[in-house]
Amino acid sequence: MLTQLRHIVESMTEASSLEQALHALVRLTRSAMVVDCCSVYVAEPEQRCYRLAATDGLAAAAVGKAFLPFEEGIVGLIGQREELINLADAPSHPAFKFLPDVAEEPFRSFLGAPIMHQRQVVGVLVVQQKDCRLFDEGEESFLVTLAAQLAARIAHAQAKGLLRKADWSKPLRGVAGSSGVAIAKAWVWRPRKELSAITPRKSDDRAAQLTHFEEAVGAVRRDVEALALRFRDSAGQDSATLFDIYLHLLDDPSYIRPISHRITQEGWTAISAVKLISEALMGRFSAMKDAYFRERASDIKDIAQRIIGRLAQSEPDHIHVSEPVILVAEEVTATVLAEVPRHCLAGVVSLTGSTNSHAAILARAMGVPAIMGVDFPLAEIHQHLLVVDGYSGDLFVEPSEPLLIEYRQLLHEEQALDALVHSTDGQPSETLDGVKVSLLLNAGLSADTEIALNDLADGVGLYRTEIPFMLHDSFPSEWEQTERYRAILETYRGRPVCMRTLDVGGDKQLPYFPIVEENPFLGWRGIRLTLDHPELFLVQLKAMLRASEGLDNLSIMLPMISCIGEIESARRLLDQAWREVSEEVASRGHILHYPSLGVMIEVPSALYILPEMTPLIDFWSVGSNDLIQYLLAVDRNNARVASIYDAFHPAVIRALQLLVDSARRYGKPVSVCGELAGDPVGVLVLLAMGYRRFSMNTFNIPRIKYVLRHARLDELTPLLAEGLRVDSPHTLRGLFARYLEERGMGGFLRAGHKSH
Repeated sequence: MLTQLRHIVESMTEASSLEQALHALVRLTRSAMVVDCCSVYVAEPEQRCYRLAATDGLAAAAVGKAFLPFEEGIVGLIGQREELINLADAPSHPAFKFLPDVAEEPFRSFLGAPIMHQRQVVGVLVVQQKDCRLFDEGEESFLVTLAAQLAARIAHAQAKGLLRKADWSKPLRGVAGSSGVAIAKAWVWRPRKELSAITPRKSDDRAAQLTHFEEAVGAVRRDVEALALRFRDSAGQDSATLFDIYLHLLDDPSYIRPISHRITQEGWTAISAVKLISEALMGRFSAMKDAYFRERASDIKDIAQRIIGRLAQSEPDHIHVSEPVILVAEEVTATVLAEVPRHCLAGVVSLTGSTNSHAAILARAMGVPAIMGVDFPLAEIHQHLLVVDGYSGDLFVEPSEPLLIEYRQLLHEEQALDALVHSTDGQPSETLDGVKVSLLLNAGLSADTEIALNDLADGVGLYRTEIPFMLHDSFPSEWEQTERYRAILETYRGRPVCMRTLDVGGDKQLPYFPIVEENPFLGWRGIRLTLDHPELFLVQLKAMLRASEGLDNLSIMLPMISCIGEIESARRLLDQAWREVSEEVASRGHILHYPSLGVMIEVPSALYILPEMTPLIDFWSVGSNDLIQYLLAVDRNNARVASIYDAFHPAVIRALQLLVDSARRYGKPVSVCGELAGDPVGVLVLLAMGYRRFSMNTFNIPRIKYVLRHARLDELTPLLAEGLRVDSPHTLRGLFARYLEERGMGGFLRAGHKSH
């Protein structure tokens, strides 16, 4: 059956349209299962019915003309229950509905499976036989597997059909990559030459091909340097450093030499050699478990296509737009994003990618709304009016007038807020009833958090130290690390800077330090890796300590702590590093202050060892993003389950309350450095719980400061108590959202939660 199943799926994949795919499906399924009839019913949500879309066994004339309301018939019952139904004698079932034009009178036995896509029933797959019998478990399994394979194809076709309508209100759903609202026409970008479309071939003139390749690499390097310079002017220095990865790749012998070898030794054309080496490298990155590193395959593809574009044509493939547009592409990359003039870039939509892609990172740095991972036919969206909801991940194409009015109002509120929030810039960070808070900056790996001085920030709550390790083809030296760490400590002279030690491992592999594990999220990562490699850990600790000489604003945080032994071992290594560096500093007549040591609370086990942890550390910080993912077992970057990721889940709320209560009990400073701290509703809930230190990206600091300065703790505390009595995420969020609305701060609410 497995061979037959593969044959059916391949036949559907090769079909040029949904109709052809469905006809192939019913014909081959009928043959494979040895049944008398196979049919597919496709959901028509607007008419609230199922349409007979294909059949092999029922009346051919009924295809496209026979309809069953959602609430009628056995097909309707399958849709309501969202489960398989197996009947030996379908006509005797109470839900059976006779359709005179379908000609199903001869059939008795019935097996139907729902076709599910993202928790929605998009159709029903049915097989029937004239004999009365129950289908066996193997047949049930076969049909369910086929239905699962069919789901994405039908959903894609439904989206394609929606695009052809003049007006519709149902959104295409993706993953929110950068918050905000954008309204503009789509501008579709396509590469000059697709990597996948190239057929490798060889050349007789190897020397000319090598020269051509080297010239193309030089031209692309100049293009990228120009883009980096242009992007630095519009989005800041730290954002532009992401282009260093592109430049590093163009200079990387492990990438360039194999291409040259393919040209000179094997005789491939320059274009063919770039394709062969790039696709092999992309395959290695795509196979990595960590989402961030999987996204690096798109960087390689971007550079490869730029080199190939230069090889195919001497002029660069520039984007020419003169009015605000929403950039849409199969894969929006950093260089494509930088091609669009900032004043013309209203929003970003990428069919592939995630919140870890460079496009999403840079969009956040620029404050441009972005949606990633949306499924629709690219060719049909150019010049269509779009609404991008970067809060919910919803994309509306040719929206209805009422929807357009609502989003224009939201956009107007956002623009007004941008001016309003800065009215409190020079005022202290405190509530209306005088409760003081600290607003700190998240900086480092993601470009949405710039290293440049943010005058509104009280310091740096989280500096991710991974960038130096990613920009090298080997572990960076102690002096290279010291130079980078010194820069941020000096930038925030007189303010605290919390540096997290290296957080890579099984799920964040470095190209030069690959680790293969079956379950990397629960594997060798973070503190586990660095403790197993004290030679690397000591170099980083000494670099941090050296960088802090004379500044004394350094604190160090340990990631992924799950047991006391890890803290004890890390403390011993820090003691050793401090003794060595302090002796050098003392020889210069200076004193090196011992830094504060804290832990990131992101592994649930850490919640239950806080009393034992307390004597060993000076503070703890809540990594709400990972803590929520581990508590709920949900990957928030996975579009299929992202809706389950809920910061207001009762388990999350109780964990957060436990942490702040324990901090008070043991006299330890505590902060929140995940995205919850930068959410206007989230920060009010955290404030009511007792948190007073919040770390977030640079864009959110003025907004959160404005919200806190217009809120009262004595009003939030009873609101939290009321929300906790109900123990419902929706109720708790709604209470605090209404609080913002009633105080004229409704514009801070996520657009996706306004009315749909």
